[in-house]
Amino acid sequence: QSRNISLTDKFPFTLTTMTNNDNQQAITTALSQSVHDRLIFRAVQPTDIPRCHEIEKASYPPDEAASKSQLQYRQHHAAPFFRCAFLIDDNGFGNTGGGRNSGTDHTPLTQTHNDPFSPMSSTSTQASVSYRGRAASVQSTVRGTIIGYICSTRAASFTEEAMKSHDPRGKLLAVHSVVVEKKYRNMGVASAMIHDYISAMERLNRGNSLKVKMEKLVLIAKKDLLGFYVRNGFRAMKLSDVVHGKDPWFDMERDLESAKEQEEEKTRHFHECYLVDAFADPEREGSGNPAGVVLLKGPPGKTDKNCVYNERLDNGDDDDNSLDDIAEDDEIDTTTKPEKSGISPRGLEWMAVVAKEFNQAETAFVWPVQMPTLDISTPAPSGYAIRYFTRTGVEVDLCGHATLASASVLLNSKEKKDAKDNRITFYAKHDVLQADLLVTPTNCTNQSNTHISLSTPNASRIAMNFPWKNVTPVPTGENGAEAVLDMLSRAFFKAGCSSSGKEVESALTSRFVKFFSGKNESNPCPFSSEHVLHIGTTDGKEDLFLELTEEGFDLLRGIDVDHDALARGWDGYSRGVIICCCASQGSSPENIAPVDFRSRFFGPKVGIDEDPVTGSAHCSLGPYFGLKLGKTTVVGRQESERSGLVECTLKQEEGRVNIVGTAVTTISGHLAIRI
Repeated sequence: QSRNISLTDKFPFTLTTMTNNDNQQAITTALSQSVHDRLIFRAVQPTDIPRCHEIEKASYPPDEAASKSQLQYRQHHAAPFFRCAFLIDDNGFGNTGGGRNSGTDHTPLTQTHNDPFSPMSSTSTQASVSYRGRAASVQSTVRGTIIGYICSTRAASFTEEAMKSHDPRGKLLAVHSVVVEKKYRNMGVASAMIHDYISAMERLNRGNSLKVKMEKLVLIAKKDLLGFYVRNGFRAMKLSDVVHGKDPWFDMERDLESAKEQEEEKTRHFHECYLVDAFADPEREGSGNPAGVVLLKGPPGKTDKNCVYNERLDNGDDDDNSLDDIAEDDEIDTTTKPEKSGISPRGLEWMAVVAKEFNQAETAFVWPVQMPTLDISTPAPSGYAIRYFTRTGVEVDLCGHATLASASVLLNSKEKKDAKDNRITFYAKHDVLQADLLVTPTNCTNQSNTHISLSTPNASRIAMNFPWKNVTPVPTGENGAEAVLDMLSRAFFKAGCSSSGKEVESALTSRFVKFFSGKNESNPCPFSSEHVLHIGTTDGKEDLFLELTEEGFDLLRGIDVDHDALARGWDGYSRGVIICCCASQGSSPENIAPVDFRSRFFGPKVGIDEDPVTGSAHCSLGPYFGLKLGKTTVVGRQESERSGLVECTLKQEEGRVNIVGTAVTTISGHLAIRI
């Protein structure tokens, strides 16, 4: 049932009968919607100070509240930086009665037909009034009252002494108060004020009225409000040195867009991009696995450069319904990346289009992120989000060679070199990955006694910390190992089982016979082979893993593979097929460094016929051959037309594998496909 109720004369509405808690929530929602429909934001005038001081006194303890004279000083010397939220009364348009002694005042605004606000150009005077995110001109009059405000002064440094007075040339905008009258709290008013305030300050920065542009908003906040400010784009820095009242405070900051950044915004769709040969053999040009790398300033399709990469704090809810939603004993996990990352559907579509344009096995998209933390005494961990797309526009969870390529680009950037920072952290879709730039003399073997050297000027040697992946045996039977062998014979030898037995193309008959020697001649199907030593799948049944004898491995070389047969022949894996073997000492060609194992990788289920070098496959190859050979460091050569070298250092107790390879940048430029 429904019934009509009236909270006051101002807010009649229909409400379905519910519990007391549900009623309260519905009432709050209705009030919030009504309030936001009647909110405008404008600069505070001298005559507004008594009302602002009234709210200040009611909102802060006596030892924290600003005096009326302090508010008057800020309005007089820093008027453009003192803004308020003005709530229009019901039927508040027009020159009707009401006075300041009743808590109401008049604000002049343009009135146009049924919409009292009309868009206009953003000059510093006219843009001082805004409604629903747009400017409003000054012609008509409305009645209402101030229900909250934000006041700031400019400062040269984030110190208590510097913030006592207004410095017109200060590059920091120090916020003194963000306050909402008590009965209008928990309705999103504070967030709306902050959004308006930031927009207004950035408009000032882009205009000509400021001789010195502002760089950051800074403020101090108590612990129970950290979550609120983080959701509104601020970064928590450290425990503040400022003493204000008896409670501890935390320093917070948020970047402001400048005129220079506005100019950069015009070309923000031009993104740095690179083509990098990952896991290359430095002695051979054109080796390794080429990957595209696109550097972004933030998640594609989301332009807020102050975004925080955490699902709890980037959930699209900019309301202040729960300013203390981060309790004192809460912990924010920065060791795993939430799958929800603020990427819009258009952003995902754009990355797929760009990956198709690059036409590489994988293209990586990276952008800087900062993980939130409650441990304000130390800097929040920073790093880069990374996402991978194949040449067919399919997103994959992890790609080793594209990670190596991205790490090489970023670790060789001027910013990293100037900071002497040789480590970078990537937040992939489900994993946190670390990469280190290894400083190794040119033409020098590394400490693990392998022979991956750096003789190419634009080459970098990178170590990446990846998750350890085990190999689980595939059970025997017609839906297991036998089906895998049947798929292998069809893909490489065009052979399969029929009513008349095996069918083999004549040109491949001799290889087929050698490979499947030891089969039961009286019953040739299912196939069996002494060259197949192990059939398994990696964790999550991602890849099919086939260990062969070295002779068997060589028998499969130079054959035109039927990739459709690999894709459809067995449904027990989701990504690719790894074919590998132990390497004998004489298996390496002349002038090529000896290795511990050899491999090939096919990705038929993600649109890759044969991958030149696959870093992520070595999350299982490294552990498998390391344990088999009793070594903690092994080197593999992935043998494709391009070929490449991968070094693996095992950290079994940590469940991690250090994958080391060489990256060579071959192309750099700018991408002009708009998001």
